[in-house]
Amino acid sequence: QTAALLDKAFGSTAPIPMPETPYLQSGRLAPPATGGALGINKTLLKRMDTVLVEEWKVPAKPLVATKRFCDLYDSVRKDTLTLLTLQKVVLQKEGQLQTKRLRLAKVSGRAVMEE
Repeated sequence: QTAALLDKAFGSTAPIPMPETPYLQSGRLAPPATGGALGINKTLLKRMDTVLVEEWKVPAKPLVATKRFCDLYDSVRKDTLTLLTLQKVVLQKEGQLQTKRLRLAKVSGRAVMEE
């Protein structure tokens, strides 16, 4: 489900190949659409760029934007967005778990052992 949404978001900004009309592969390096039904949160895109450039040392712009590089770059960006989204979900679930543990401790009158 997430992969399909990311494919649509990335596809919405990619150039569309037309017969007898050349286009640059570097057009595919544009960030995916933000906002709207298909859009991705701008903050999430900034975090993705930060992770790619600063943590993983992925070049922001290639020297030569070949089809293979653009395919790999799209794959890495999609995987990074998926990772960031899953990290956010995990943090939310941990917060919910902590809240439920506190409620249980209040009801039972004693502290619940944390794992």
